Amino acid sequence: MRKTFLNILYNAVYQIFIVLVPLITVPYLSRVLGPKTYGIYSSVNNTVQFLMIFCILSVSYVGMRTISKTRTYGTPEDLTKAFWGLWYFQGIAGIITIAFTVFITTVFHIQYWFYLLLMVPYLISAQVDISWFFQGLADFGRVVLKNTCVKLVSVVLILLWVKSPADLWKYLLIMSVSTMLGSFVFWFDIHRYVGKPVAHFYKFKKTAIAIGTLMIPQIATQIYTSLDKPILGLFSSSTQVSFYDNSQRISNMILGVITSISLVIMPKMASEGKEAQKVVMKKSLEATVMLGTLFAVIIMANTKQFVPFFFGNQYIPMTPLMFWFTLTIIMIPTGGVFANQFALANSRDRDYAFPVVIGAILEIVLSYVLDRPYGAMGAMIAILITEFVVLILRLWVVRDGYQFTYVFHDVPKYIAIALITLAAGMLMPNFISSAFFNMAVKSIIMLVIYLGLMFLFKLDFNEDIVKLLKNFFKRG
Repeated sequence: MRKTFLNILYNAVYQIFIVLVPLITVPYLSRVLGPKTYGIYSSVNNTVQFLMIFCILSVSYVGMRTISKTRTYGTPEDLTKAFWGLWYFQGIAGIITIAFTVFITTVFHIQYWFYLLLMVPYLISAQVDISWFFQGLADFGRVVLKNTCVKLVSVVLILLWVKSPADLWKYLLIMSVSTMLGSFVFWFDIHRYVGKPVAHFYKFKKTAIAIGTLMIPQIATQIYTSLDKPILGLFSSSTQVSFYDNSQRISNMILGVITSISLVIMPKMASEGKEAQKVVMKKSLEATVMLGTLFAVIIMANTKQFVPFFFGNQYIPMTPLMFWFTLTIIMIPTGGVFANQFALANSRDRDYAFPVVIGAILEIVLSYVLDRPYGAMGAMIAILITEFVVLILRLWVVRDGYQFTYVFHDVPKYIAIALITLAAGMLMPNFISSAFFNMAVKSIIMLVIYLGLMFLFKLDFNEDIVKLLKNFFKRG
């Protein structure tokens, strides 16, 4: 239990870090590069992010659960066969994708071809990325430490070397090369866990089907997360797009923290029997709902002060957007318990893919309908409706794998606690003239209220929290 807690903590810290880095670099780069040059970077980056899907395939998902099961039930020889046999899929896919990219960009000189070539190391980083192996082993500390060091170095280099729009190539090169080096670092330790390369793929037919099935939701997710802003841009002003984009930033940061639980729990679920999985699912859902509702209500209560404090007075109109966007902090991780932790862990790849594909289609349709008359507010409504539908579908497609009344026993209590805490936070007066300190004090008080209500409502999870803390701080 202590190891699981540490793994969750490692991932949570890392997820906060990778979101905080853009919050440091984006304001700097937007000023240094200018709107036009930064727009070029966005176009190049979106293209490369899409190409990365075909470098990685779905080996990260398949590999994590396979390595976890092999670690628990297999031999060291099985672990060697699984690692090399899985990475061959990724390695060959990466070679094909990179060769295709280089050929198209150099022969046809497509728009921004030079910058795309500078991002080839980024594609190589995806090809050689084996972090999924260490995640399958539940060795998250190694993953977090090395990636954090690489990202810190890249931030320093950006601040030192990128000084004008003409330095865009430097920025792209720093990002791509540093990411590539970060991926290669993992290979220095691989000999400690596996033997020499094997001469065959790992369960070729079964693995190929799993990879193909999981590629669909990956592509759908790209549509899901990337097309909402361009669609809004077609029907509304760049200001509305800016309001919409920035209103998601804090929610996305918190989402990274909470969804880090899924990265830790999924390998654990994959290695457990069905009865044990039910217990793990219940505890994971309660932890997810608790964190989601707690963060959501604290952000909601502070939104009115936070927006002008963090983004500036010109962004005050986006306050209601940020307020309602926080609902995704509850919906997305809750669905992730049933999708990432259960469906993927049990090789129910179609059940994992179906809700995401439906969500991608629904998001596009709703955005087209709502963006023109309502702008950023319409885009937000489209996302919230989509996420709610995806959540319901994720619960429904795996309904045979859990008992609803058992797993959701305490969820209504968490909702009640959240609503009471939110009401208290919204009615709370400003204690201090400083916006920062006032938000800090309000957040602490709301945290105390939330935790106090948890023990007042006598939740099942209370005992686990107390036990976890005792074990964690126990010496000797």
